[in-house]
Amino acid sequence: MASRTKGTRGGAPPPGGVIDTEEGVDDLYKKPIGDFTRARDELAKRLRQAGDKGASDRVKALRRPTAAAWALNQLARRYPQRVEGLLDAGERLREAQRGALAPGGAQGLRDAGQMHRAIVNELLRAAPALFAEGGYRERGNPMDRLRDSLLATPTASPSDLELLARGRLSGEIEPGDLSELLGLLRGRPSERPAEAEADRGRKGPKAETPARRRAREGKQPPKRQKRAGEERGREREEQRAAEERERKATLAAERRERKERLAAEQRQQKAQLAAAERERDQASRDAARAAREADRLTKEAARMSRAAEKAEEAARAAKRRSDEAERRAAEAQQKAAAGAGRLEAAEDRLDQLGR
Repeated sequence: MASRTKGTRGGAPPPGGVIDTEEGVDDLYKKPIGDFTRARDELAKRLRQAGDKGASDRVKALRRPTAAAWALNQLARRYPQRVEGLLDAGERLREAQRGALAPGGAQGLRDAGQMHRAIVNELLRAAPALFAEGGYRERGNPMDRLRDSLLATPTASPSDLELLARGRLSGEIEPGDLSELLGLLRGRPSERPAEAEADRGRKGPKAETPARRRAREGKQPPKRQKRAGEERGREREEQRAAEERERKATLAAERRERKERLAAEQRQQKAQLAAAERERDQASRDAARAAREADRLTKEAARMSRAAEKAEEAARAAKRRSDEAERRAAEAQQKAAAGAGRLEAAEDRLDQLGR
């Protein structure tokens, strides 16, 4: 899909200018899962308007990623080094599987499996935040499918691994050969039929048994040997059935362990979320109380300020009244002194008249 559209058939540039199809497709897989279909159709329409019908058809054919595939794409884009480490660990796990039958190979296989699972668990811990950020609202839990996809990378097809590295998966990663995957997950070597046949060829033909010699010579085996053969056949069937039951029990135990681990992680996340909500509510209540106290103190300060202004006004009025009273008292004293002077003068005239 590597095309770069520069114009329409008529030579006019497209409405949005130059369209880089690869960059546009990358942007599609970066968007929240709910926006993929609308953005894909818009990109296809722009490419068609620009005259690149082939690129438009290829973009239109892109399927909306499943929730688990979308999370895988975001992990590849957000944590490219960890995803590269996951792919490298898967390659080492495959190499350890091929050499597991050699001396010391079983321990190498177990070590490679533990390293691979450690990276898987590290990526899984980052997944819940991605789902929440992307607005995932579908019913069900995609974490199981995401975990299965990450665990399947050692036996996945090269095309799936390339899409994972580029962050362009539309569906979950499917495992390859189931028996090989089980051997990788359990840390046990598995001998492939072709390799076993080659080993038998290197060891040479088996020694001819009496039964085979009688069969080659056309003689029928005794009934006792026939019954022994039937019994050995039943034992082999029972052994295969027991191995199958063991395999199913192991897978069931791994699924239960995985579900219990996820349930524990979800409970822990819910508890942390509940604690954060309680802290938020407490902080909100404290802030409301502080706001009410600040409002009360502000009103009290305003009331006291008004009272102080009134007291100052009353003091000024009292000072004016005191000044007025002092002025009047001074005037009264002056009038009294003038009256006393007139009284003395009158008495003096009366004394003079009496003589």
